[in-house]
Amino acid sequence: MKSLKIFVIIVLWTSSILFFFSCSRNPKPDKEGYFSEEKFVDSLNVGMKGKTKVEIEKFRHVKKGDVFVTLNFYDLKDIWVEAKGSMFHTWELRNSFKFIKDGVTGLDVQISDFNNDGFNDVTYQSGIAGRGGNIIMTLFLYEPKNKDFIHIKNSDNYPNLSFNSNLNCINSVILTGSTTTVFLKIKKDSLDEFARVDVSDKIVVEEKDSTGKFKIIEEKPFKGNNEDFYKAFRNYKPLEY
Repeated sequence: MKSLKIFVIIVLWTSSILFFFSCSRNPKPDKEGYFSEEKFVDSLNVGMKGKTKVEIEKFRHVKKGDVFVTLNFYDLKDIWVEAKGSMFHTWELRNSFKFIKDGVTGLDVQISDFNNDGFNDVTYQSGIAGRGGNIIMTLFLYEPKNKDFIHIKNSDNYPNLSFNSNLNCINSVILTGSTTTVFLKIKKDSLDEFARVDVSDKIVVEEKDSTGKFKIIEEKPFKGNNEDFYKAFRNYKPLEY
């Protein structure tokens, strides 16, 4: 019984230590006054699974409160070490980015395939707008040929991004006084809008023509309910939710 009592005391003491270290926060600012507030690391799901690593870290200034984000992308390399007579794995830094971020939202990192090439890409939440309805996301596409990520420079202009498997494109849903579904294609390091559906008291469908100008191809009264008003369209010709 005495040994059992000692064991229980040790377990409880150990648990309290684990709880303390996992829940307490003691940010240590660097010499410029910034401390790490949140960090995300993945090497199992993004890019070439098991051979690609992403680190995203959010920093906040102790006094000023301003926030920035750093992103580091790595590729797994095999290196022969002559002294050991064997191969070793090491993470080689491929690219780094640094961006200003809003001070309200977390990283909310999402890993998903945005261009249907079989490799998972990554987004993080860079801001919020429209009374919380418009989630601003910064998108990075994995490029298997170069084993690197491409920053899609205007991705934060299009909130609520998702991949549209029906049209093999990217959708953005913009909530203002109306609900607009935007259809986007990836062109190099940018998103290019080729169609949109705007819902207010009527539904207006526009498509970009060969000259690059948008033209209305359909217009009709909106007869749906409140739930339909906020739905995203998966097709615009014909209209389909």
